[in-house]
This record gives sequence, C-alpha cells and structure tokens, in this order.
Amino acid sequence: MGTASAQTIWERDPLEVREKINQNIMAIAGETAHVESVIDLTIDPSTPIRIYRPSENCHLPTILFIHGGAWVAGNLDTHDNLARFLCSKSGAVVISVGYLNAPEGKFPLPLEQCYEALQWIEQNTTPSAIAVVGDSAGGNLAAALCMMTRDRNGPKIDAQVLINPATDLTYGTEKQNDPFDILRWQAKMYLSDPSDATNGYVSPLVAKDVCDLPPALIILAEHDQLKEMGQKYADRLSEAGVPTTVYCQQGVDHLAGNGARVSPIAKESIDVAVSWLKNSY
Repeated sequence: MGTASAQTIWERDPLEVREKINQNIMAIAGETAHVESVIDLTIDPSTPIRIYRPSENCHLPTILFIHGGAWVAGNLDTHDNLARFLCSKSGAVVISVGYLNAPEGKFPLPLEQCYEALQWIEQNTTPSAIAVVGDSAGGNLAAALCMMTRDRNGPKIDAQVLINPATDLTYGTEKQNDPFDILRWQAKMYLSDPSDATNGYVSPLVAKDVCDLPPALIILAEHDQLKEMGQKYADRLSEAGVPTTVYCQQGVDHLAGNGARVSPIAKESIDVAVSWLKNSY
C-alpha cells in the first residue's frame, strides 16, 4: 500500500503520487544501522542492485530484499534503512533490488527483475543460504518469486519473509469508492490487463498451487486492511504443508514507510523478522 489518499489518487499523475510517497517515506525518522560495506551495481540488462555486507566473510547467508511502495514508488534509497538493519542485525549479506516502478514497469517486468537478481546471486556469490524478504508490494513480489523459482527449477530459496504483504489484487482496477480503492488504483498501475489479477504471480492468494514453497514468516499489522488477505495466504501455505509462522503486531496500521525507515513504530515487527531469519539459515 502507499500513503496517498484514496479520494484524490485517481485524479493525480502517477509520477506525482510516486514523488509524494517517496518524500513521505524519507521524511520519517528511523534507525540507520552500521554495515561493513555498501556497493551499487547494475546487473544485466539494466536492473540496479545494492549490496550490503556485515563483514568480509565470503560464505554468509544472503537476503534478497524487495522493497515496497505500492508498485509505483519505493527504491533503493527509500528502503536503505531497512536493508541496512537486516544486514547488520541478521549477519547476512543483503542484496536490494531496484525493480522498475509502475506504470513504466508493468507485470511481469518487476517480478522478472527480481528473478534476475536471484539468479545473479546464485551465479556470482557463494551464499550459505538464500532468503527473500519483501514488504507490502515487495511482499507480493517476494511471494510470487518463490512460486516462480519453484516453477522454473531456479535457485533454491531457503526462507521467505512477507511483511504486510498484498496477496490479492483481484478487487478490480476501476474506482468503486470503498476502502480497497487505493489497492485498485495500484493494480491499475501495475497490470497491463485486468485479467492478470487472477495470475498466481500477481495474486499469490488465488494461486492454484502453493505447495513446495520455502518456510514462511508472515508479519501482519492489527489495523492494516491487508491483514485479512495476509492471514488467508498464511492459512493456505500451512494447509499445503509449508512451515508457516504468523506474527501480528498489535495497535499499528500498515507499516509502509515506517518499516522502510525502521522507525520506532515498526521496530517490533522488524526485530521479529530478524530473529526468525537468524533461526532459519
């Protein structure tokens, strides 16, 4: 989800919405954790990644981090604090992927860029384990990536962490004046064809097959409108035999920018994610 108003978002230029969301995220005060090194690269053909290392040790777990921002916003900088925190506190290398925002980046391009980053990790590093972490729209992409790499017999993902994930985009792409209008607008930006919403790589909740996926931690927020779909996805994973842990932070709404910046509001959930990851490698 994003931080734009449902009452105005349909009348605004997507680039204006992107700028506002990014500005709102960067204005949030949060924790900037220390890491040993940070390197920016571009992988074939034009996907930027940022590599965070906690030490010079070459044989460490690796986290592929996929940022949120309603598909239309978010980037390597808006979620820099969260990537640094994951790296510093989990002891893993973190590789953050800068997929192309919608509407320029329509499905499946952002997901394919995430898959390219996962392949790059396998081909260019020697991780002791690979985890995928995503928040909000990034949680959607992380869940879809786990399915895609299973279906393609791609690199092995050992764990997935989905923070306030958007798991269902089947609400439509036209304005209906209800609480899900922001999600509908996001789907309109992300999808070239509204029928793509029923694709499991777009709406993991309605995927035909959720078996044989990595163990999952799904973090929810008590007052988040995405909470119910996140819980339903967790239930589907559990029913399919996927080891699944659910944690719901009480008293908070969708973490969004607070999670990206690791603000005091989001710290509880991020600490849970780090603890779970350290026990999953």
